[in-house]
Amino acid sequence: MNKVQGRIDNLSTDLAITQNTLSTTQDDLGKAIEEQKVAETARNEAQGKAIDANARLSRAESDLVDQRQRADGHEANANKLQAELVDARKFSESWRLFQQANGTQAQIRQKLATFADVNNQRANFLAENVILLSQIEKLGVELSRYTGTSVKVTLPQNLHGTVTAVDAQFDFVVLDIGESQGVREHGELLVSRGEKLIGKLRILDVKKDHSIANILPDWKQGEIQTGDLVIVGN
Repeated sequence: MNKVQGRIDNLSTDLAITQNTLSTTQDDLGKAIEEQKVAETARNEAQGKAIDANARLSRAESDLVDQRQRADGHEANANKLQAELVDARKFSESWRLFQQANGTQAQIRQKLATFADVNNQRANFLAENVILLSQIEKLGVELSRYTGTSVKVTLPQNLHGTVTAVDAQFDFVVLDIGESQGVREHGELLVSRGEKLIGKLRILDVKKDHSIANILPDWKQGEIQTGDLVIVGN
């Protein structure tokens, strides 16, 4: 009888343990399901942002094409007007122009004013193109964050600066140049000391007058130090 009772007690204990384990497993399963839902939501949001960034990039590229076509048209018009002005100035030196001086001079002044206006419009379009190219570049960088693709960012050829701080543990540096000097996120700079190439950096974060860059391990040829020069590579 005691053996039977002991067996019953053991079975009861095993049942209680099994039920506790089942309850814990169900709790873990519930948490895992919730975490999966959160991850799926984050993934969907990232996909949505990537689609939106891609759409804005396409619109900006389309706007740039239109602006370039308009600028080319104004350039052609400006060249035509300039040729007409050259002819008019030559003609103004002839005797016949002298006889009709009042009317012809008024025409020349009008053409000069028109030519100046067209040149101003062309300059405005070229300035707008620079802005659009900058927007396209920024959208490309934004899109790369969601797609994991690389993006080529062009920096001013005369851009140069100095390393002001180095974090050797996490392989990043601080530079004394920023957005005001033409630095852009994802742009790449070479690091040199004297005539020696030390390494290469990729801009991670840009502020007004300073920036933070990652040290690219494949280009590392020495330990980067405070005071090293950074320049744009070819």
